[in-house]
Amino acid sequence: MRRVLPFLLPLALAGCAATPDTPDARSGQVGVREVTAGISGEARMVLAANETFAPPLPAPDNALPAYPSALLAQNLPPQAVCVQVGVAEDGSVMGVTPAPTSPDCPALQPPAQPFFASAAAATQRWRFEPAFRCVFDRTPAPNEACGTDGTHEVPQAVSLVYRFVFEQVDGRGSVRVGD
Repeated sequence: MRRVLPFLLPLALAGCAATPDTPDARSGQVGVREVTAGISGEARMVLAANETFAPPLPAPDNALPAYPSALLAQNLPPQAVCVQVGVAEDGSVMGVTPAPTSPDCPALQPPAQPFFASAAAATQRWRFEPAFRCVFDRTPAPNEACGTDGTHEVPQAVSLVYRFVFEQVDGRGSVRVGD
């Protein structure tokens, strides 16, 4: 029997503040969440009965994108931007593209281009502990850890989808975890 496991890493990263240019400048904040609808069923990893999967872990110092300060004066409505991040077998980022359109990830409209550029620039510099498939010599017991005798780790390239929602609250740029 084979199991299907999505490539996506469940994440909820806390927001962080961008440093204002001047003491009275508006600041931006960012949040991100995992979006499973961004990857079709055909693109999901299929594991054998003797395999488990360990998703990539983001480095704790990965910098989050900033609200583009040049857009603060425009008081734009909230902009949802989804990026698809390719993570190589060594944990480096292979590339960042707009995520496929889905209910959670709207098509990228012209006002969102600077927000996508901010998200892409930040995520392109991210690093991860690599993902891997753990291959057991036999069918593993539930919750059995990899690394025991009779197992080996196979590095795995994956694709992750992140949703960033940039918005203005009380005249300040912020980015919240999308809903």
